[in-house]
Amino acid sequence: MKILSRLFSKSPADLLAKGDRFLDSERFFDARSCYEDGLQRCSDDESRGDQRELFKERIDKANLKLAEANLSEAEYAFSIGDSDKAIDHLELIKTLTNDAGILKQAEKLLKEHADSDGIAFVEPATSSSCSSCSHNAVDDSAASQYAGESLHPLEYFGLLIRQLPEEQYKRYSELGEDFAYAYVAASDDKHEEALSLFEKWDGDSHRDIYYCERGKVLHRLGNDLEAEQHLREAIKLNGLNSLAWLNLALLLIDAGRFEETMLVLDSMISENMMAEQAMLMRGEILESVGNLDEAVDQYSSLLTTQFARSAAEKLHDVLIKLDRHADAALLFKQFLAKCGH
Repeated sequence: MKILSRLFSKSPADLLAKGDRFLDSERFFDARSCYEDGLQRCSDDESRGDQRELFKERIDKANLKLAEANLSEAEYAFSIGDSDKAIDHLELIKTLTNDAGILKQAEKLLKEHADSDGIAFVEPATSSSCSSCSHNAVDDSAASQYAGESLHPLEYFGLLIRQLPEEQYKRYSELGEDFAYAYVAASDDKHEEALSLFEKWDGDSHRDIYYCERGKVLHRLGNDLEAEQHLREAIKLNGLNSLAWLNLALLLIDAGRFEETMLVLDSMISENMMAEQAMLMRGEILESVGNLDEAVDQYSSLLTTQFARSAAEKLHDVLIKLDRHADAALLFKQFLAKCGH
């Protein structure tokens, strides 16, 4: 349990919505943190059984995305001849998910590159169904601690930034060790340490990143006034920093400033900066303020994109609210009937 995130979050519903936004934005560690906090809050209320199951499903989904990221890292490590690092990533997959598909991919990858020692990849016991649908979650404490215990901080940093948009990944990968340690501290919710390390980082040529990352930490600490100033300064310095725009949108949503958020999201869409994530967030705002017909249109526009399943899940709920059960059934059959992530 992360004390600060509990302190500045209001309810399980808030944490679920915030986690979903992180998940849609491919910030899987942050998403899982929100879901774990929400699950803990639900455990204190016996009437929240259905919501607990929903949080467990979301935790599984976030962990699966993290497992997929580890698989990509393993493939890359093998491609540059770093077998030890690749094997570390493949072993981490077992602490994250029971999904048979990705475990099979990991085992296949390891067999393709197995050395003379005959290293084995042992699958955990699984049921015949997908782990996230059956809610067979892995050990949450092991999953939460695996990165810091099993990876060197610089390797962990490499895994974290793999989640970023490609253009941002290239920038972040070239920022040096001092930045990497600050970024890892921020990811581990060591907020004061992260702020101190960012101050010591010599990043004069990347001030937009400095303000963006420091703004994220300040937001997590609840210092939203200064956090917003930092994020807007990052945008002023580099109007194409998609992460600064995204985090400003998340801050404004958390503050309930939806009209301002829509302006930020519209700018992201018009400039093609994480446009599909912005469209999904835009649909969520429309739904939250009761503009259900517009939310339907927004979610529908994403059904041919990489966010099709997430959009379909949200669209299905809106169609039910509108009593459009036939449309909801058709959507479910086309996009949601089979377990997929």
